[in-house]
Amino acid sequence: MLAVITGASRGIGESYARQLAARGYTLHLVARDAERLARLAGDLRTRHGVAVEEIVLDLAQADAAERLYAEVRGRRTAPVDLLVNNAGFGLYGEFADLPMPKIQAMLGLHLVTFTKLVRLFLPEMRERRRGALINVSSVAGLMPLPYLSLYAATKAFMVSLGDSVALEAGPYGVVVQTCCPGRTTTDFHATAGVKDYWAPGGEQTADAVVAESLAALERGRSRVITGQRNRVLIGLQRILPRRLVLWAAERTLRPS
Repeated sequence: MLAVITGASRGIGESYARQLAARGYTLHLVARDAERLARLAGDLRTRHGVAVEEIVLDLAQADAAERLYAEVRGRRTAPVDLLVNNAGFGLYGEFADLPMPKIQAMLGLHLVTFTKLVRLFLPEMRERRRGALINVSSVAGLMPLPYLSLYAATKAFMVSLGDSVALEAGPYGVVVQTCCPGRTTTDFHATAGVKDYWAPGGEQTADAVVAESLAALERGRSRVITGQRNRVLIGLQRILPRRLVLWAAERTLRPS
C-alpha cells in the first residue's frame, strides 16, 4: 500500500507518517523542510522497515500540485492507495493588516493546490474502485473566526468540497474523508503568531488526532471532528445564536 502525505515533516503530517508506517504503508513524504523530512524518513525506515521517499517541494507555488503528481507517478511502483492532504499554515491578525504575500500563499496552498491534488489523484482511484483521500481541515472550517478569518474561510472551503466529493466518489468505492481537528499540540499556533488562549474544546496531541482519523477511515466515515469536547463544542455552536458564537470567538481570539 502506498500513501502520499503532504506537510509531512512535523505535527499532524508527521503523525500520519508514523502511524501509516507502523501499518506497513510505503510512503511518499512531501514538505519544504528537507532536513526534517530526511530525519523522519530515516527514522521510519529504521523503525518499520518500510520504503520511504522524500519529496522536497513548496506546495504554495502555482504549479506545485502538477509537479508533485508528476513526481509521484515517476517514482511509484504501485498505485496510490491514500493521499493525505495535510499541508497548511495559520495566519493571525486583523484581516486588513495581513500581508498580501501571506494571503496569496495561503490561498494558493489551501485552495488551489489542495483542489488540484484532489482532482489529480482521485480519477485513478475511481477507475480502480479503491482508494482514499484524507483532507485535513479544522473545526475552524465549521465556524467564522475573527483574527483567523482567512484561515477559517479556506478551511470551510475544504469542508464543503470534501463533503461534496465524498458523495460523488462513494459509489466508486473511494472514501474521501474531511478531518476537522481542534486545537492540537503542534507548533501551528507559534508559527502563525496566534496568542495563547483558552480553548473550550481542549487540546489534543497530533497522535490522538491521527488515530481518530484513521479509525474513522477504516469505518468509511467521510467527516470526522476529532476529540469529544470538540464535537460537543461544534454541536453547541450550531444551536446557539450566531451573534453569541461570534462574540465569544472574537473575545477569545482578540489580540492582546
